[in-house]
Formats: sequence, C-alpha cells, structure tokens
Amino acid sequence: MTDAEPAADRRDGGSDRRGADADGDRNATDDGVEEIDCPTAGKRVRYVATAADTGGEYARFEMWLAPPPDSHGPMRHVHPEQDETLEVVSGRMGVWHEGETRLLDAGERVTIPKGDRHRFWNEGPDELRLVGEVRPALRTERFMRVTYGLARDGMSTPSGMPLNPLRLAVLLERYDDLLYLAAVPLSLQRLGVRLLAPLGRAVGYTSDYPEYE
Repeated sequence: MTDAEPAADRRDGGSDRRGADADGDRNATDDGVEEIDCPTAGKRVRYVATAADTGGEYARFEMWLAPPPDSHGPMRHVHPEQDETLEVVSGRMGVWHEGETRLLDAGERVTIPKGDRHRFWNEGPDELRLVGEVRPALRTERFMRVTYGLARDGMSTPSGMPLNPLRLAVLLERYDDLLYLAAVPLSLQRLGVRLLAPLGRAVGYTSDYPEYE
C-alpha cells in the first residue's frame, strides 16, 4: 500500500532528466524525442521545449488525444500561476472556458489566463493533435511525467489524476503552483491538501517518483 520513503522534496524549476525503463527511454521516437503516454485518458505528449531549455520562461509540448470515447480530456481545472495556450494542428478540439464552450479547428488557438477555469477535449471523429504552451514553465513536465506514470500503473482516474486522495494530497502539496480543480473553491482545496498531505506522508506516500521522472 505504501510507496518508498520520500527523498528530499525538490522544488526546482525543471529537469532535463528522462525516465527510462529496462529497455531504455520510454516511447522514444525516431528523432530521439521521448513521448509519454496516459492510457487511461487516451493521450500522449512530447515536449519540444522544456523548462531547462527556456530557463523556466515557458514549456511547449505536442499532445495527441484519441477520438472519443477512447480519450478523456482533463477535468475542469485552474492553473493558479500559469497562462496556457492551446493551438489545434489537426482534428477538432472542444474547449470550456469560464462557462463558455468553443469548438476549434486546425490553425485556431485559445489562451487561458492564469486563474481561469477551463478544460479541453477531442470533439471530432479523428485523433486530435495540438500544440500547448504554459508560461512560466514551472514543473509542469515533471508533474505530467509523474501523473502519467501513475496512470500507466493503474493508479489514476480516467482523466489521469491519482485515485487515492492521500497520494493526491501529497502530490498537490508539492506542485501547489500548477493545478487545482475548478469545482471546489481554491481556499477549500488548499485547506484539504494541508490536512491530508501529512496523513499521506505518515502512511508512506511520497511526491518523489524517480521511476517516472
């Protein structure tokens, strides 16, 4: 039930390390750029500019979402300290932003200012390909690697977030500048994290997952 004991909690701006399994880099492409996948959500991602590449100014990634019903976009959420831009390369994307829904086709983009509630999904019959960017980069890539890794090991919801609330609280305590759910006031979520994270650590959950990072 418990994870390995946590190492010192690192809060640096990014990492250029690439996790690997026994066969080498996970899902390495022909050009050597690694893809990470979240099978429960039907999506995969490759970073084309990391925090290490940009000095933390931004991170840019490509994302592919399978056609419905084989994909699940993120739940309605908020980035408290980041602006996010999503541009459709191919397919059709649905975007919910502060109560309004839009459909975007290839060449169209949307920018979500920090603090705004939003979600996105594949609205078309074909695979959705998009380019995303977050400013500043913070530790988005590392958080994505960890949550996608947990999903591959069967420990996440369909949207890719950890199932166990104690595990989730420990992660959100560390990555508190990245992500919160839109359905619950931010102050209540932060209170919940402060209450649950110590319990999660007490039973062995950690925010450090070198096997995924």
